[in-house]
Amino acid sequence: MVSTTDVLGNISATGSYGLDSTVFIEFDSGQQTGDNAITNRIMLRCQSVSIATNKRANSTPIPFSGIIRGEATNIVLDLGMVSKTVSIGGGVIHDQIISRRHGTDGSVVNVSMTAYEIAQLLHSSIDSSFAQRDQNLSTLYVLYPSRVGDGYTYHAGVDETTEHAELPLIPFTWASRSADQTNTLGASDFPDPTTSLTNIKGISGYIDTFSTDFQPGGLVTYSLSFNETLNISLL
Repeated sequence: MVSTTDVLGNISATGSYGLDSTVFIEFDSGQQTGDNAITNRIMLRCQSVSIATNKRANSTPIPFSGIIRGEATNIVLDLGMVSKTVSIGGGVIHDQIISRRHGTDGSVVNVSMTAYEIAQLLHSSIDSSFAQRDQNLSTLYVLYPSRVGDGYTYHAGVDETTEHAELPLIPFTWASRSADQTNTLGASDFPDPTTSLTNIKGISGYIDTFSTDFQPGGLVTYSLSFNETLNISLL
């Protein structure tokens, strides 16, 4: 269980390799048991996260309904189609530790990269495809404080008075709580704060647009748009 206080405590830490941002993106090669929290992940500091859920439903006016009822009526054909996007604004890239696992032996390399190097890494990764698992960025994580779990009960050790900074963090997904999943089949599980950071489920998809501005003093500002999709991998 990770809280906002835990994340803030890692920002100035050295050598701990813990999460120092509640927003981060993961390479398609993913994590393995025993990895530290940042292995195959890039932390994304930002000022805002905009989440859009756009329902694709066709609404059609019913002919003559206004004549008969004195009130026109529309009918909608809902085929369960929705587009989902996440946009990150006010993003700033700082120097950070990049932890990567390469090779058949699964060894991990931890290096301190400049903001410019990380920007280039992100651009080159977006330039890849699903065929390059070590290069392709396929999962976005947005962690947020949560009081209420899957069964509409408070998480362990949490009540209505618990401060936001001490609440457990869970990843944003479009999963509903189990009590709300009537007439569904194969629905996703609602996030559990006791799940390890290696096994948490984020938002699968791809980066649609990524733009950067190289600033003096070792900073890079950026904006990013991410589309949620069902990813397909060759391996």
